[in-house]
Formats: sequence, structure tokens, C-alpha cells
Amino acid sequence: MLTALSVVANFCTIPLPGNNAVSFTVAICFFTGIYFGAVPAMIVGYVGDLIAHLIHPLGDYNWFMAISITLYGVVCALIYKAKLPQIAKLAISAIVCYIVCLCGLNTFGLWLQYIVGVRPSPLGLWDFLRGEHGDITKTFWLYLAGRAPMSAVNLVVNAVIVAILQESRTIAKLATKLKGKQNDKETAALADEQHSDAIKR
Repeated sequence: MLTALSVVANFCTIPLPGNNAVSFTVAICFFTGIYFGAVPAMIVGYVGDLIAHLIHPLGDYNWFMAISITLYGVVCALIYKAKLPQIAKLAISAIVCYIVCLCGLNTFGLWLQYIVGVRPSPLGLWDFLRGEHGDITKTFWLYLAGRAPMSAVNLVVNAVIVAILQESRTIAKLATKLKGKQNDKETAALADEQHSDAIKR
């Protein structure tokens, strides 16, 4: 369900100047990481992004942006293990994702694609490192300076959405209930496996 929402959110992205956008997939990845853990968040982020690209590709598949969106929920899942107030954990998650994902991976991937002129993939990165590219008209840091303010807007919008969802008891209870059912299924499967092993012995 969350993966489907991630796909839909990809199509509801609001474009901003300078190859920026407000992408609501960030909020979905945050939510998944907070309530369901790192692995489900990775799946929701990556698969949602990949399916959206396959349905409506916008140029070459950007591997760096894919890694970035995969990490959003993982960061939240790890930081939310700390014994801190919810708002503090959300703020730390947003700051880390802003630096690592948006200013780092996202911006680098777009810079390779639109400024350097190589594919935003491992092969494109290899070509760049070997110097097989045209004249670079704008350095990465200059490109980052232009993107950073709008990237901050993107993170703030998504963080506010997550904060509102966290304050909604209905949403929190639903997520906890779904997670509880998932844990019950895993426990039952483990018990069945242990019972089968005992019979074989």
C-alpha cells in the first residue's frame, strides 16, 4: 500500500526552479521508516521510484536520486531508535536527509546529468572520473548553492506533513496495528518452522 502511495506521490511532484521539486515521496519514506523500520522503508522508496520511472520516464534513470530516496526511510528508522522527543528525532532526520540525500546524492546526480552531461549512473560516474566529458560550465558547489534553498523547502514541507501525521492518533494507531499484524505473522511463521524442525528430530 505504501509503495503504491509512493508511486502516486512521484506523479504529484511539484516542480520548482533550478531542477528542484517538492516531492511527497519523502514524507511517505519517512513515515514508513518511523513505523515499519529500515528494510520496508528501503523497499517503499526504491520500488516506488523505479515503478514511477518505468511508467513515465523523464530521461535517464538517475541512480543517485534512487539511492537518495532509498536512504530517507533508513535514516528515520535508525534515528527514531534514540530516546529523544519525537519532534527532535524528526528534526534530526530531516537535517541528515537534507545534507546527505538532497544536497549530496540528489544534487550530485542532477549535476552529472545536466551540467557535466554524463549519465547519472555508475558508468557515467566512471566516465566523469576518467575525464571523459565536455567542458563543465558550473562547478558542483555553485550548482549546490543554487539548489540548496529550494531543497530546504522540500524537506520542510515533508517534515511538516510527517509531524501532522504523528500528531494524528488515528494514523499512529493504524500504523501500530498494521505493524502488530506483521509481527504476529512473522512470529507464527517462526513458530511453525520451529515446530516442523521438532517433528523432524
